[in-house]
Amino acid sequence: MLRPIARVLLITQFVALVLVVAGSALLVATAVRYQSASTWVQHAHEVLDEIETVRTEALRGNLALRNYAISPAAGYLANTRTAARNAADAAERLEALLQQSVSQTQRVFALRAELAELIGWMNSSAVIAERDGPAALLAILKPRVEQDTARSVRKLLGEIEAEERRLLQARSEQRAAEYRRLLTGAGMVATAFFGFLVWSAVYASLLLRRSKATIQGLKESADLDPLTGLLNRRALEERFKRHSGSPLTVVALDLDDFKAVNDAYGHAAGDEVLRVGADRLRHECRESDLIARVGGDEFVVVLTGVADLEVARRFCGRLEQSMRVPILLQSARIHIGASIGFQISSGGMSLQELLATADAVSYQEKSARKASTLALVRD
Repeated sequence: MLRPIARVLLITQFVALVLVVAGSALLVATAVRYQSASTWVQHAHEVLDEIETVRTEALRGNLALRNYAISPAAGYLANTRTAARNAADAAERLEALLQQSVSQTQRVFALRAELAELIGWMNSSAVIAERDGPAALLAILKPRVEQDTARSVRKLLGEIEAEERRLLQARSEQRAAEYRRLLTGAGMVATAFFGFLVWSAVYASLLLRRSKATIQGLKESADLDPLTGLLNRRALEERFKRHSGSPLTVVALDLDDFKAVNDAYGHAAGDEVLRVGADRLRHECRESDLIARVGGDEFVVVLTGVADLEVARRFCGRLEQSMRVPILLQSARIHIGASIGFQISSGGMSLQELLATADAVSYQEKSARKASTLALVRD
């Protein structure tokens, strides 16, 4: 039995190696072209960002001067100088980004000249304002506003932006085309590889199915609580690691006076209560949440992606109401409640830390209403 499997594995490895080498060469070549297109798309976005920075800082500097003329405050002049410096720096970065673009070089050169004049005027106006006061500043602002001297700067920025957006569109289309080629190449390689794997799988299908069934059975028995079908503590701790860096809420639930059920009706009834409780937990939770039985009558729910206090409270409220619904057994109707505590994490806390707090809250709730949360009524 092992010899045929070994032979199939040997052939599979050889053919797989050939497919991987050939397919990798194809995919690498396509990926290089895709990366090049992506780099140019990123470059276009950086250019557009610097254009917006120049536009914004130039406008901010002019507004600061006007504000000073209306309401003199030294902070406005400081804002003017800062905006002028930021606009000049952004224009310098813009020129560096476009130095290899023939179509944009002349525009950027003209923009730097116009912007230098505008920045020089902003800085000199700030000096005049400090020296002669807001009245003098207002006198020099009026003709600038009437002539709209910043019009040429806006025009050049608009032309540069329009050209860059045209290039961005073309580069985005090129990147999309390369991405489609990449998917096509990957599909071809995957199809060839899959076809060969189907052949090898058919050859040893019986043995593989048996081994897979055995492994799957062992895995499920190792991860699941045999009574409720929920995760056990070990599986919970393992799967929690995948979500520990994300927002989540850990809910600790403890059935109130569960021992009384076993004492009054036997362990079979107690087991049924646990199974019903587990089903109710599944009903209230999402597929992405983690649900585990970690003790005799202790359950833990991990609400993935939930770090909102009100959402957690509403969930616990629904859960508490669900647990209060009577459980019908052959010999009794059991009214059972649950003590619930929760702890929210925005990410980074361990399961042990969160459970410690949630368990403490659950214990306090149980202690506060221990005498009233469980009622057993015989039919």
